Amino acid sequence: MKRREFIALAATAAATAHVARGDNAAKMAALPVNPAAKMAAPHMESRRLGGSATGNAPVPPRNRRPYADVDWSKVQEVHTTSHGHCENQKMLDAYLDRGFEFLTISNYYPSAPTMPLKTFRDTHYRVHHDFPVMVKGKRVDGPFDWTKIVSEWKDELPPELQKQLPFTEGKLRFSRVPDNILEAPNAEHHCFRDDTGSVVSGLHMCAPGSAFCSGTFDKRNRFLSHGKGYCFGSGEHMHTAVSRMVDGMIFPDGGGVTINHPAWSHLKDEIIWDLLDYDPRVLGIEVYNMCKPSKNYPWSRCNCEDYWDRALSTGRQCFGFFVPDWGLQEGVNVLLVPEKSVHACLQAYRRGNWYGAIKGRNVLRFTSILFDGANLQVTLDKPAHLQIITKRGVTAWANANKISFSVAAADREKYGYLRVRAYARDDSGEIIFSQPMMLT
Repeated sequence: MKRREFIALAATAAATAHVARGDNAAKMAALPVNPAAKMAAPHMESRRLGGSATGNAPVPPRNRRPYADVDWSKVQEVHTTSHGHCENQKMLDAYLDRGFEFLTISNYYPSAPTMPLKTFRDTHYRVHHDFPVMVKGKRVDGPFDWTKIVSEWKDELPPELQKQLPFTEGKLRFSRVPDNILEAPNAEHHCFRDDTGSVVSGLHMCAPGSAFCSGTFDKRNRFLSHGKGYCFGSGEHMHTAVSRMVDGMIFPDGGGVTINHPAWSHLKDEIIWDLLDYDPRVLGIEVYNMCKPSKNYPWSRCNCEDYWDRALSTGRQCFGFFVPDWGLQEGVNVLLVPEKSVHACLQAYRRGNWYGAIKGRNVLRFTSILFDGANLQVTLDKPAHLQIITKRGVTAWANANKISFSVAAADREKYGYLRVRAYARDDSGEIIFSQPMMLT
C-alpha cells in the first residue's frame, strides 16, 4: 500500500466511529510522509498550472461559482478550522466546546500531522522522524535518529536539555477524544525561499488534507540543530513546497493550501497572487486570523479583507478562511457537506462550499446562497445587516433575512465579483462571510 493511501485509510478510520482501532491505531501513529516527498518539484517553471510533481495532468481551476452544487434543503454543516494549533487536552476541549467536528490540527516543529488524536504522543517526532529535511541546503531523506544526532554536540547543551536524552515518545497527548471525531492531516509550514534563495519573511502556509511533512522538532533552536545546519522549516522554494503539499493530499479532489495571516506576515500582494497563479489547489488566504488581539497584534492585523478584495479585484478567485490559530475562541469555517465524512469535508474546501464566521456559534447562518452567473439570492435564518460587496465596495445592502442582486452582462467587469457579509443584529458580535462568486 502506498503511503498516501495508508494515511487516507488512517483518516477514514479515525472519522468512522464503528471502525475497530486495535493494531491499526499503532500503525496510524507512524504517520507516513507523502509519496512524492523524495521527488524534485518543478518550481523553475514559470507557472505550475495545476500540474503535478508526479505527472502533468491538469486539475480544475478554483471554483468561480461556489455553492452551485449545494442542495440547501439537505445540506449539513460541519464547524472546523484550517489553521488551529492544539498542544494539550485543554486546547482540544476548547475546540470541542466550540462544536468543531472536523479537526485538521496545524502544529509545527516539525510541520507534520498531529493524528490520530487517540494515539498521538507528545514527542512522537523526536523518535519517529521518517521524512526528509533540508540539511546545509540539501534535501536529505529520513529517517533521522535525533538522539544520535543531538548526542554529537550534547556537551554544548545546558544540563536540563542534556537530561532529555535519549529521546522517548512521551505520554499520550490527549486523554479524552470523541470516538466520532473527524480528522485529517495538516500542518503549518514555514521558512520558504524565493528565486534569490532568500527566506520569504513571514510566509506561512497550511495544507488541510495533506500528509506532507517538513522541518524538525527543534523549536527555537533549543537543541542547536539549526545552528548545525538542520533547517527547522521547509527550507525550499515556495513553489516547491506547494508542489509537495498538493502531491501529499490524501484525496486528489479534496483539501488544498492556505496562505496564512497575510497582514500579520506583512505579505506583499504579489506573493499572494504568485502563489494563487502557481497552482489552483492554493485555495486562498486567511481573511480572519484570531491570535488574541493585543498591542502587538491589533484588530487591523486579524482582519485581512483588504488583501482579499485586492486579490479578487484582479480577477483571481481567492477563497477566504476564518481561523482561530492560537486564539481558540473566534474564527470558524462552516463546511457545507452532503454527509459528515473526511472526504466530503475536504471536497467542500476544494469547491469553496463553505462560509466563514467570526464567532461561529450558530448565532447567524446562511440558509441559501443561489447564484446563476448573473443573479444572486441569499437568505439567512434570521434578519441581519446584509451587504453585497463587489470590486466597487459595498454595492447593495438590506436590513432583513434576505437580499438579491443582479448583474447585467455589460456590468460584469465593473463589479468583478460578489461576496456577502452579514452582521448579527444582537450584541453577539457575529459576522458571517460568503465565499466570492466571480463575474468575469
